Amino acid sequence: MNHRLHHRMNVPVTPRGSNGPARRARTFLGALAIVALVAALVAACSGGAKPSTGPTGPAVTIGKANSGSAAPNYSGKLVFLVIGSDAGAPRFGRGGSADRGLADSIHLVVVDGKTKRGMVIGIPRDSYVPIPGHGTRKINAAMSMGGPSLLVRTVEQLSKLKIDYYVLTSFDGLIDLVNGVGGVTVDVDRRVVDKAAGANLRPGRARLNGDRALAYSRARKSLPNGDFGRSEHQADVLIGGLRTFQEQATKDPAAVMRWLNVATREVKTDLPFREMMRLALFSRQVKPGNLKNVVLSGRPGSAGGASVVRLDGGAAKTLGDARAGRF
Repeated sequence: MNHRLHHRMNVPVTPRGSNGPARRARTFLGALAIVALVAALVAACSGGAKPSTGPTGPAVTIGKANSGSAAPNYSGKLVFLVIGSDAGAPRFGRGGSADRGLADSIHLVVVDGKTKRGMVIGIPRDSYVPIPGHGTRKINAAMSMGGPSLLVRTVEQLSKLKIDYYVLTSFDGLIDLVNGVGGVTVDVDRRVVDKAAGANLRPGRARLNGDRALAYSRARKSLPNGDFGRSEHQADVLIGGLRTFQEQATKDPAAVMRWLNVATREVKTDLPFREMMRLALFSRQVKPGNLKNVVLSGRPGSAGGASVVRLDGGAAKTLGDARAGRF
């Protein structure tokens, strides 16, 4: 059964430099907050809806990609599917359940357990691919037809990678998550001016608050490569979230508590505590600079009167590199 993280929060404080269960538990909760933050940032996909007031649920859900599967082998590959839903965000005027919305932001995070190197692979939302039991359609429709499990099966079929965990988010909570940890540091790759997204950023390393992180992640109309560039920027913010946490935790261990508090409010998971502990300790060892940011390549096309992306040989090579561990 899903549970909120505050059920795990009774952890005593251990002095700096000490070891033991308390410190390991804080490490777990702090690293879990990374997952919460970066997943929500990746969810900043399309749409120009303005926020409205209203109750919201957890910003992030983390679960096993395949129900009943054993914990992954951490000496091999660890694979996440990070999904941003266009539903389940009443503050942005988007109703319904997040797990039945269109998956408008889709990223595979593949990390080698031995080298701690990996890839963040953006999958264009309009990719025209086979969806098990539903023919060939845009990949973003898979979740609306069969929940996260169908999207997992679709991406596994496309990538030939076994996915260990999925992370699902919606728009709600994004700005609060980023502001709650004091912003994130992101390497902005180009001048981004996008009125529709509210983005006005110059190239270089920038500290982004919640509004600016959302704008950078949503901007696409001003980018020369449109949705492909937006997917790359979403991964920039994801990697920036990991970098920010590690920098803050190194300089000031008390900063972990700030991330912990965000995780308490915004994360829901059905993973056993021991599995989350292993996952978190693993994530602490992954350096942001060792994560390659790639978007699957393809060419624009049409199907049934709709615009689609037909993935090409470059996309196949990228996925082959991920399977072979060529990061």
